[in-house]
Amino acid sequence: MSRTWMFGLVIMLGAAMGTGSFGAILGEWALTSDGAGTSEESGKVTVGDFIGGSGIGAITYGGNGAYANAWTANATPDPADYYEVTLSPQAGYGLIISQIDFSERRSSTGIREFQVRASTNNFSSYTLLDTVPVPDNDSERTHSILNLNLQVQEGHTFRLRFYGYQAEGSGGNWRFNDNTLKILGTAMSLTGPPVVGFVPGSGVQVHVSNTLEVSVSVLPSGVITDWWLAPVPSGSNGLVGSTFSFTPVAVDDGGTNTLYVVASNSYGVSTGTLDIAVTAYLPPGTMEITFENDGEIKSSYNLGSVTLSGEVWIMDQARIGDTAEDVKLGSRAACFGSFYPAYMVSSNKLLPAGLGSISFLYAQYGGDETAEALLVEVASDAENGPWLGVGRVDANGITVLTPFEATVEVNEPMYVRIRTDYVPDLGRVNVDNIIITPYQTPSYSDYEAFLLQYNVTPGDPGTAPDEDWDGDGYSNTNEFDNLTNPYDADHHP
Repeated sequence: MSRTWMFGLVIMLGAAMGTGSFGAILGEWALTSDGAGTSEESGKVTVGDFIGGSGIGAITYGGNGAYANAWTANATPDPADYYEVTLSPQAGYGLIISQIDFSERRSSTGIREFQVRASTNNFSSYTLLDTVPVPDNDSERTHSILNLNLQVQEGHTFRLRFYGYQAEGSGGNWRFNDNTLKILGTAMSLTGPPVVGFVPGSGVQVHVSNTLEVSVSVLPSGVITDWWLAPVPSGSNGLVGSTFSFTPVAVDDGGTNTLYVVASNSYGVSTGTLDIAVTAYLPPGTMEITFENDGEIKSSYNLGSVTLSGEVWIMDQARIGDTAEDVKLGSRAACFGSFYPAYMVSSNKLLPAGLGSISFLYAQYGGDETAEALLVEVASDAENGPWLGVGRVDANGITVLTPFEATVEVNEPMYVRIRTDYVPDLGRVNVDNIIITPYQTPSYSDYEAFLLQYNVTPGDPGTAPDEDWDGDGYSNTNEFDNLTNPYDADHHP
């Protein structure tokens, strides 16, 4: 049978999921005394050493990890300035690489940006996995490159390189922290029944109004012979080629559906399963800001703009943080500073139908002992205001992400601003997963519509059907049946 695999990258969009570990540790590097690596899949994978390109200085290893200097000051990567690790499948195996974890830091004159690249042909060509701006500080930053589907065929070597550049001084160093560099995935036997894999894997979640896409892999060579979801959801779903898609509807909210995929090859038949949890109904047209999409990066607290979910936001004294101290769901979250009033404001009016609600998760920045309060405001004129406050949260002492939601219910587009209620000497605040839902016209019963014509809000005191607010001896139901005014004692059946 054929053992030819393609080396590819599949990134799935639309899945809202937590950060987890996907697969076994194919390679990990302690970096405390040398560059040697180890693997949980001994006998299946050969792990190469952590090495440096010819353009950088000698690597120094110690209790805090490995570092080198002499990184290029150029605005783009130098082909010789990199760290590299390698993985090679042993005879009879192939690799599926699903996740890369690492933690790094720069010295005060170290690099200001790096790229992560992968190749299986000794960099005759490569796949760019990430480009990461580095803040102008020496804090540790933790990274996870998730939802990969990098396949390495037998007889090939997977090379992973980290190119550092924009160094602020030739003596500036860039460190990979000890016991943080790991490559996760699966070492796949090429001489057995197929194994069905999913990316994202290990269970996924999807908002009701979003479309989830999952890459389905069958390795070694095999074909998909059947698939189904159980229980059968109301939303649309389908498997086309190797991509499964699922768009739930509101009635699917709160359910868990299991995807079953059956595959076969010359060695036998096997079934793979993936649980899909449908969570958090979001009306169509909802804006969801996760800070995880490509380009959603702002490393400085200085005034600047960033595009989030297709809309430009202005941020001042606020950045998008990815450090270990930033409290976040994924790899990044907004961080509001504490030296001056900090804010993020939409540069355009949001949502054509108007605003229904604004919600997010918030917490005190992990590196501070205190935290500012946050105000949530809307306005029809961002320059002249007035800004209408719709909510306030006090993040002081809140060390884990905590939900906040404010009802807006304005039936026209509005500017949105989140800012600190500035108090000197208080610390920073993290915000993640901002969700802005559209205004929805209320649906009233005939009885509620009857009350509304008298400028009365259904549910207020005196509006129950058996009540008699005006004391004329006729209940609201009697007045409704006869279309008389339940708030005028002289107007009754």
